[in-house]
Amino acid sequence: MHYYQFNIGDYRRDTAHLSHLEHGIYRSLIDTYMLEESPLPGDMKELERKHLIRTANEKKALRNVLKDFFKFENSMFLHCRCDEDIISYRDKSLKASKSAKKRWEKDANAVRTHSEGNANHKPLTNNHKPLTNKKTKGFSKPTITELVDAFAGKVTDSGHQAGLFLCHYESNGWRVGKNSMKSWQHAVTNWITRSKQNGRGQQFGQKVVSKSERRDEAARAYLEENNDDGVAWSASNEASP
Repeated sequence: MHYYQFNIGDYRRDTAHLSHLEHGIYRSLIDTYMLEESPLPGDMKELERKHLIRTANEKKALRNVLKDFFKFENSMFLHCRCDEDIISYRDKSLKASKSAKKRWEKDANAVRTHSEGNANHKPLTNNHKPLTNKKTKGFSKPTITELVDAFAGKVTDSGHQAGLFLCHYESNGWRVGKNSMKSWQHAVTNWITRSKQNGRGQQFGQKVVSKSERRDEAARAYLEENNDDGVAWSASNEASP
């Protein structure tokens, strides 16, 4: 996405406490998020290199911005407002693409009908192979509306889970393990099953710790270790730009 709307009022309301250095870093992070249409990687070294964060003051400013405006989950830094804008943009693009395709097919059918009615049209001989319209079924990414409907009534936070599902599989290229995804509906069912299993584990004090959760914990430990202002990292801080 090379263009996105920027609400000055909302931004100033939520960022009045930032220094000029923190403002610059925050805008740089948002630009990267929207340009790549995906969450930021949880690797702090990669973030520092990609956004030219070099001095101690710049590293501290980066940590402050991440802590105030981003949520760390599944080894990625998520920004809810950016995710909403990206999902809305993709949904509109998909609808526009379908509308254009229908118009093109309508025009193509009109031209074909005119050609078939041409009096000078030569009939096909037996040597001509019949024209066939083969359609191959392939994987189609779901829209956010389809995902919200799929999660509705099955988990308590269906909208949030739908957004996490979309962000996760967008970031890994819609793959399940090492294979390309064949059915997103089946993936949603597995996602909901794992979510409920983790919920039962928490209820009885037997939380299931996945690889991604262990990576999340390692990243939080890095932030706290390098955070010289004595403020502990929180896994649920987030705000709109």
